[in-house]
Amino acid sequence: MESSSGRRVRNIHQAETPAEIARLTPLSVLFVFTAESYHREAAPVVEEFVRKGAVVTVLLGFHSNHTEPIVEACRRQGITVETVPVEAGYGAPETSVVPAAPNGATKPTAGKSSTKSTILRVWIRKTGLARLLSLPIHLMKCLTKRRVAKAILTRHQPDAVIMGSYHSSGQIDNAMTRACIRQSVPMYCIPNSPYLGTLALRVARLNHLEQGMASEVIRVRYDPINRILAWLFPSWTSVIPDGNRVFYWDPLTMLAATLTGLQMNRLWLKPSLDFRKVFVHSEYSRELLLRDGYPADRIVVSGPPLLDAVVAKIGDPAKEKLLFSHVNLPVGSPFILFNVEPSAEHKYCDWNRHWRQFHELMASLVEYVESGLPVVLSLHPLCRLEDYRFAEEQYGVVICTDFRIHDLYPYCSISISFPCSTNLLALTFKKPLIIYDHFRILSRDEESKILNSIPRALLAQSASEIPGYVRELRKTLTASGVRMQGGSIGRRATEIIVSSIQSDVQVPM
Repeated sequence: MESSSGRRVRNIHQAETPAEIARLTPLSVLFVFTAESYHREAAPVVEEFVRKGAVVTVLLGFHSNHTEPIVEACRRQGITVETVPVEAGYGAPETSVVPAAPNGATKPTAGKSSTKSTILRVWIRKTGLARLLSLPIHLMKCLTKRRVAKAILTRHQPDAVIMGSYHSSGQIDNAMTRACIRQSVPMYCIPNSPYLGTLALRVARLNHLEQGMASEVIRVRYDPINRILAWLFPSWTSVIPDGNRVFYWDPLTMLAATLTGLQMNRLWLKPSLDFRKVFVHSEYSRELLLRDGYPADRIVVSGPPLLDAVVAKIGDPAKEKLLFSHVNLPVGSPFILFNVEPSAEHKYCDWNRHWRQFHELMASLVEYVESGLPVVLSLHPLCRLEDYRFAEEQYGVVICTDFRIHDLYPYCSISISFPCSTNLLALTFKKPLIIYDHFRILSRDEESKILNSIPRALLAQSASEIPGYVRELRKTLTASGVRMQGGSIGRRATEIIVSSIQSDVQVPM
């Protein structure tokens, strides 16, 4: 049965309990994943909804080398999967329009130019007027995404939409949110990171600027256009920890998003306030949101779904044997878990510096490999395995290819990592942690320190400091450290999320 707006309405007039309602009409759920990490984190929830008999559709809003494997995996499980058109998703090819250089300059043509034309070009460049040429393009892209999102939601008519903790402007995430609001479809959020709220965004944006991952065009003082837009829309800007005021994105992109209704609900807050519930990793994540005034009744501490399978394996002899044999170790052997920083892959460091730092770190650990404390490397998804294979022969380390860092954490004796969201697993699994901070993020400013510091973690700002820390920690190690029992973490995150959404959408709306 359908409402006047076209949405499917549950036939509940004869039902008395939520269970009876669920039996009358299967729950229809649409998962929207605009990044590979969103799918990876929420995949157990997708499978649980399928197991319980819900009608499940997965929508992929990005195009990369991860897209097709996800499509194939969903189809093998009998899950309906759809990919947004390239013109509406992330990773779409550039248009034929050649973008202006960051400062608005264009490549000079051959031949002589008059003094007047030279002065005019310099004036246009300094005022930023050339950037205005991109505004119609941004507007057209936003309108395309609106049409695509509306068509998708109308076609599937879900009872609930589940998304990652997106933070974007004028993207397919925003378009799906607009469509959900207009069609009264409740939205739920499964974050892929424990770092949420405005503090996380402000610290991240400073990192991006310092490391060259964000363009200088987001600075308020960049040109007169930015200054005018900052004066007209002060809520679009924020002061980052170094004291400078910036936009999160190019303000012309934000202007186009605002004009087309594809803007964030609170521009410097992640996740959006449009979600009915947000299922966070821990009390730490909950506190980050509460400090920003996020409604407490919308925050559910579920834990990360990705850990459900990890916890279930703890204490299972067959599964533990499989993991240890993969890294060429007897079951229960102590080892160092080393999280490789993808600095060059993330483009905030050139390859020469990246490899110099990597070699220094590996060399600092050779003595432990030789003395019987193996080192297992965990690579970021952006890292190409073939680029790092040499380290196994040169330094005697083992690269883990079949298991994620989450799988390895319960069994390691010591964890060594760069400032990373997975460092919070050291608290979950009670593991000693050494953080190597080549880019001085933890000592740069108080806010960055607050966000990235882990209680009792040791901080190394150079590779030479690591051996001393390992030496001290090794004195206290027993076997593979503290091995948790699977049930000690509590109720499964997947169970909490699925039951909460089921209960919520069965209330007549």
